[in-house]
Amino acid sequence: MPAVEVKKSGSSYLERHAKTYIDFVKLGEKRVLGSGESYCGQYAKVGRCENGHQWIKVIYCGKEWCKSCREVTHNRRIARWLPKALTMQSFGYFVFTLPLEVREFYQDKKNLSELRSYLRRRLKQMYPDIKALCRWHWFGANPYVYHPHLNVMVSSFEKLPKEELEKIKEDYKNALERFTGIRLGKKVDIYYHYYSPQGFKREQKHKKLTDDEAQELYRKTLWHKLKYITRPTFVVYQRELAEKLKNYRNSTVWGKFPELSYEEVEKIAKEREVFCRVSQDIVMLESGHCPICGGKIRWLKGLYPGSLACYGKELGNGYFQLQELPRASPGLDWKKFKEALAWKKLFLSEQAENIRNWLEKEQGRKDIYG
Repeated sequence: MPAVEVKKSGSSYLERHAKTYIDFVKLGEKRVLGSGESYCGQYAKVGRCENGHQWIKVIYCGKEWCKSCREVTHNRRIARWLPKALTMQSFGYFVFTLPLEVREFYQDKKNLSELRSYLRRRLKQMYPDIKALCRWHWFGANPYVYHPHLNVMVSSFEKLPKEELEKIKEDYKNALERFTGIRLGKKVDIYYHYYSPQGFKREQKHKKLTDDEAQELYRKTLWHKLKYITRPTFVVYQRELAEKLKNYRNSTVWGKFPELSYEEVEKIAKEREVFCRVSQDIVMLESGHCPICGGKIRWLKGLYPGSLACYGKELGNGYFQLQELPRASPGLDWKKFKEALAWKKLFLSEQAENIRNWLEKEQGRKDIYG
């Protein structure tokens, strides 16, 4: 399947633009970045599994303040982390909050990365086999007040003794003072809670939960924590802060989670579909598996016009199943064959020509790329 040819900068050229917030404010002949127009949802990638099933993934900007894709990208984050989260037989949940005095210092990407790396090293020293899902929340209840806090879900953790948690708090406080050069008079705030099926049985003694009931309650809690951690918090656009945090990798995975087979991912996807808006097909696709046959999906290089999606069957959250092309045979119905090729004809004609013309103009501009 042909895709848009991209000169010099390669197939990531348009995808990079799709994830850029641009407001074309003209200052003479110069255009500057802002909060308005974007290429969000205008382009798509096409993937094909080993058995020929084809899929369309619409490319969204992924900005937390983007009303067009905020919910979709949240659901994709859930689907991407869900198989990892559900391998956790128990987990510890940390929230590392930054005190008010140091929040301005941590409006810098390098400083945020340094602190996150320190916490990873510190926890790994204490627990060498640590595996965790980690994500920053930029704001709290007030979407106008910068309130960064790091959420960490640690796999197969344990209930921490009070003395050990106090030690982590003291180390965290010392690290903040060392990195920022600011003295913090009181202890810093670290929230911690441990979750396990056995823990729910102990906490719910009056209900006398069975093992299956405790396991189900644990899994529901894990799901809700995952949904909470992956939610967007930067929902009100603030240009200065957005520029400072631009292209920062907000979500990270610590350690190596077990690789799940197609059957395991499918089982997990079926179990969770009842509790969430993320369908089984989306979980499979985000895990790189074909929802039909389970084969590995290879995403083709290059980007296609987003209008290609209208020729596919919608699965939700920006994914579509592309109609399979019938193979030639002596008894082939040529009318159906031509109909099946309609989306390809559209792409090869006017859509491809429009995109190529646009690319030539954009790549020739010196105000942004010169």
